[in-house]
Amino acid sequence: MKFSVKVWKLLTPKQHRVAVVLLGLMLIGMVMEMAGIGLVIPLIALVSERDLAASYPSLTPWLERLGNPSHDRLVTTGMFVLVGIYAMKALYLGFLSSRQSRFVFSVQADLSQRLFSTYLQQPYSFHLQRNSAQLIRNTINEVDQARWVIQTGLSLAAEFLVLVGLAAILIAVEFLGTVFVVGTLGLAVYGFQRVTRDRIMRWGVARQEYEGLRLQHLQQGLGSAKEVKLLGREEEFLNRYWAYNNGNAQIGQRQATLEALPKLWLELLAVVGLASLVLVMIIQGKPLDRVLPTLGLFAAVAFRLLPSVNRMLSGAQRVRFFLPVIDNLYSELHDLSIPQSVQERTPVPFHHALEIEQVGFRYPNAEVASLRKISVVIPCGSSVGFIGTTGAGKSTLVDIILGLLTPDEGVVKVDGIDIQTNLRGWQAQIGYVPQSIYLTDDTLRRNVALGLPDEQISEVEMSRAIRAAQLDQFVRELPEGLETKVGERGVRLSGGQRQRIGIARALYHDPSVLVLDEATSALDTATEQAVMEGIRALKGKKTIIIVAHRISTVEHCDRVFRFEKGYLVQGGEPALLTETRLGGASDSGHE
Repeated sequence: MKFSVKVWKLLTPKQHRVAVVLLGLMLIGMVMEMAGIGLVIPLIALVSERDLAASYPSLTPWLERLGNPSHDRLVTTGMFVLVGIYAMKALYLGFLSSRQSRFVFSVQADLSQRLFSTYLQQPYSFHLQRNSAQLIRNTINEVDQARWVIQTGLSLAAEFLVLVGLAAILIAVEFLGTVFVVGTLGLAVYGFQRVTRDRIMRWGVARQEYEGLRLQHLQQGLGSAKEVKLLGREEEFLNRYWAYNNGNAQIGQRQATLEALPKLWLELLAVVGLASLVLVMIIQGKPLDRVLPTLGLFAAVAFRLLPSVNRMLSGAQRVRFFLPVIDNLYSELHDLSIPQSVQERTPVPFHHALEIEQVGFRYPNAEVASLRKISVVIPCGSSVGFIGTTGAGKSTLVDIILGLLTPDEGVVKVDGIDIQTNLRGWQAQIGYVPQSIYLTDDTLRRNVALGLPDEQISEVEMSRAIRAAQLDQFVRELPEGLETKVGERGVRLSGGQRQRIGIARALYHDPSVLVLDEATSALDTATEQAVMEGIRALKGKKTIIIVAHRISTVEHCDRVFRFEKGYLVQGGEPALLTETRLGGASDSGHE
């Protein structure tokens, strides 16, 4: 019951209505199945009885209305009626199957879209705590399994309705025999489910864990392919992947074997049931010529129901096996709230100063705070540098300035206005260049205008950003220019080229604030100087915040602030700070 409720809550109101319509269509399908099977006894009687009027006096008025046709003509007409009904049933059930498939695949697409939307709209702190492999597994693999669960659930509902309808026919024809056969079959099915239920649940949980770890190690191995090959660590990554890959395969093998058992079990029960039915009818003293039509009906029902019951058993096992999938998706979609943005999206005016007042922050589950009572004033149009060793808190402060993290205490203001009151408006004013530039496997143009559809990319803005990042000569030398594919993660470009693309991306929407978070720390000195020349050309035109671990990177800033263990320990002109810095902390670390 809980499972059904969770599946229902995963659906949207529109999908609820479609599901109700499908249920009504399945009821019509049940009636057509009953009509098809219900014709068995009349047809057997029609073929075996030469004189229907004598054997069934109640049919006399109907036969007279038909002109007392011959036996051969009646049989011929009956066969045409049978074929017609089964043709209608086949067409209808084909239509029903199409509607069911359309429904379950639309649910799959919708669930995947909703999950991706939910994850993408979570706060930045959420992504700091969750492994991307788990999120990808949920959005792709687990949603695909959920589709199978919903599809199986619909099939179970359809098969159950058919089972009820055909059981009603059998009860009307042979009550005692039907009760005996159905009771025996029901007990057998219940026993099988009882024995296998717990282990299937355990296998389902294990499959989910193995699937996540398998994807995680696959991503890690491929993502670090260069380092892995250089260090000769292929075997280690392959061994780790094998452990989870093999574990997942073993779980799948056990579940597939268990799904195959009901068919063999049901075939044996069907033979035993038919034999028992004949014996019961003989014990009741029924003549053999009366047993034959009933036996034919039961045989036809068994022929139709055995695959149905087999599918119901296998489907029930599959649903139970993938129950952790439904629990997981339900938890992700209902426990993770999507922030309802009621903020303005108009850019925040920035004319005077960015003020950081008594800001403190501690990451979830961290023992110590990353920032403690930080206060900094950054005048509009100035350039400032944040330096410090790894873990000093400088990058955390930048994330708070960017609005990606919300301070536990204190406030960040722009011209006296708290940025949290119009976060999107403030972020629209920022261009951000991280240490590691993420490039998509797409054209240079689309990487600069990240996320914008082609029709919204401005050539004027593109040209301006390319020139400001000093990429214009590089672009001119490319055979395809801005349409050149950069490769996955920009593998076809040098480190300096990737950083310049990151700067062009940050400058594309002409922000008033430019933030470089360790943006040149991975570059050699000559490349860093070339990149910083382009940044220095923007001095006075934009407010620039630079996070660095080399003092030379920030020596041209108006002011430099040094952090240690979450505290702001020094701030002032670069020349004075450089002397103190060289006599104290190391210059090599970065956060």
